[in-house]
Amino acid sequence: MKLAIILATAILIVIASYFSARALTLQGLMDETSIFDDFEDVDGTWLYSDKIGAAAASGVERARVAIGGPLGLSSKEAVYFVATRDDQGAPLQSNCVYRVTGQPIDTRWWSLTLYDSETQHYVPNAQNRSSWNSVSVLRGEAGDWVINVGPAPLDAPWLPSQEVPDKSFELMLRVYNPSPETRAVLPNIELPEVERLSC
Repeated sequence: MKLAIILATAILIVIASYFSARALTLQGLMDETSIFDDFEDVDGTWLYSDKIGAAAASGVERARVAIGGPLGLSSKEAVYFVATRDDQGAPLQSNCVYRVTGQPIDTRWWSLTLYDSETQHYVPNAQNRSSWNSVSVLRGEAGDWVINVGPAPLDAPWLPSQEVPDKSFELMLRVYNPSPETRAVLPNIELPEVERLSC
């Protein structure tokens, strides 16, 4: 009888611990002040975090990264910059046209990807285009490049935003295996300009 009571108590403790931990995890995942708001404002347009994929990230932060999907690699492999605003500080909106202008980045490879801010997923489009990268984008003699962003077809390279107006989106710049010189000055590298051309 005594053994049965001990066993039942142990089972109740395990069940209570499970649901308590689950509730705390869900609360942390829903907390908008968590990891995605810990990004450092670099220049008013681009945000940066060195906690993505880092050992210092908490369990909840890692869970949010896992759910967010697009932020998946270790900080030893890639660093991330996110733009949710243009160079004038206005939120990026699907009814506007933007020109993103960048300079060479001292890294093995980089990519610029557009995500729906609400779903955190790619924006469906007939071109099946969500990203351009350092290999696919046209570059000038000095390595400079331009990517046009908007809902309707634009001169290439074109990165389609949502066809539905007044939807917010974000641009993610992934910098893979940056050189030691680039890492030494992060996040203060020469980041792309995001210019709003029309709305």
